[in-house]
Amino acid sequence: MTVENEIELTAISGRRSTFEGDPRPGDTLPSMKDSPAVEAGSTMTMTPGLEASRDQLQLQENEEHSIEVLPPVDGGRQAWLFLLGATYMEMLIWGLPFSIGILHVYWTNTLFEGEGASAITLAATLQTGLLYMSCAFFGPMFAALPRWTKTLQVAGLVIGSASVIASAFVTKPWHLIVTIGIFYPMSCACYFPCATLLFEWWHASRGFASGMMYAGTGAGGTIFPFLMQGLLQRFGYKAAMVSLGVGYVVTGLVALIPIKRRIPLSRYDQDGISRIRPRIDWAFSKRKALYLGIMVIGMTSLGNFVPSLWLPSYVDDLGLNKPNGVALVAILNAATALGNGLLGWLSDRMSLRSTILISCVGSAAACAFLWGFGKNSGVLVTFAIIFGLLGPSFSAVWSKIIHLVSKDDPAVTALTFSIFAFVRGVGNMSSGPISESLLKYDTMRGVIGAYGYKNYGILLIYTSITILTGGAAGLFFNKIRDV
Repeated sequence: MTVENEIELTAISGRRSTFEGDPRPGDTLPSMKDSPAVEAGSTMTMTPGLEASRDQLQLQENEEHSIEVLPPVDGGRQAWLFLLGATYMEMLIWGLPFSIGILHVYWTNTLFEGEGASAITLAATLQTGLLYMSCAFFGPMFAALPRWTKTLQVAGLVIGSASVIASAFVTKPWHLIVTIGIFYPMSCACYFPCATLLFEWWHASRGFASGMMYAGTGAGGTIFPFLMQGLLQRFGYKAAMVSLGVGYVVTGLVALIPIKRRIPLSRYDQDGISRIRPRIDWAFSKRKALYLGIMVIGMTSLGNFVPSLWLPSYVDDLGLNKPNGVALVAILNAATALGNGLLGWLSDRMSLRSTILISCVGSAAACAFLWGFGKNSGVLVTFAIIFGLLGPSFSAVWSKIIHLVSKDDPAVTALTFSIFAFVRGVGNMSSGPISESLLKYDTMRGVIGAYGYKNYGILLIYTSITILTGGAAGLFFNKIRDV
């Protein structure tokens, strides 16, 4: 073999070195001419059939390419720093959408009292829905432009921060649609690579790692409502939004530092310009796991957002003050933070079908029985804890489904995640109008508990059925290879 032979990283084409830094005994190692950078300290073993002359060895030593060992997978300082930064980014980006109820009340009752109620509601709805659905735009972009990942993340963070600051100076309700409703979801560019690059840093403990990362969403939903309420009461609306926007960009830039690739991109020199043209294996679009994942995520998303949307109204209608609606949703979100870690840990140790069933059956049963027959604080707090542990935390199971679809191909991983996030966004935006329509029909008056109280009964049945339907679709994962 001559020095003109090209070397191709098996980390990218064969995925073996995604989890291994050194070559296996007996592997044939081509020469280093035109090779991409690998990481430092790697031990290179020549097979008996590959003998290099002294001149060839000297030429290899003079190569400008550095040779490095890939950082360890499933642990090590860099892997844990990546997970810490990704978790904080989840908390930062999703904290505001989870506290939007506090802002919605302020916009409606104080800032724009008596006007623009529909525009304000639309802005709040668009923020969360588009934050999910914009993944359909950013997924293909990150897959096609992997070298621009960090630049796009910083741009998304700056746009999101600017939209928060701009919302402090709105003078018309429709201004909120533009700032909070449309531009803030561009911050999706910050957290999207966190979910996809995690596949490079974690393998055997991927479910646990993804659960911990998504726990940041629950943590944001627990912290931000009280943070936002405190800022509004102490400093006023403008100061609260400006300080929040500045805090976004400053802390976000710090969190982005450890969020990087574990495996270096291949480099191909074309006309003196270093480029990369990733090839997408479109065979993933024919895999059953993709469509089962869409069905499971779509159906569960139609139901999982209902409790956080209507539980505060139910508590207010009952006249309960301890805890009130805001505190109850905060409890649910705190349980979601723990639930993500729990379901992620279970997905590493159980079959995918079993993990889906635990999540769907448990959350649907909690909705049907605990909320369904709950008319006091104790039962509703218990419901918030159990539902939070098993319902909204279903996203921790995504990593295993995505693995079945993408086979750890980086470009396909990004596309698959974008598809699933888009489906979840559709479920999120659809659950509001559907549930509002169901509340108009008083079909269960006189029944025990919430089933007979102001039309909530039909809403609970809808929530339980959609989540159970998602669990039933998950049963079919047993018929395909899910490990």
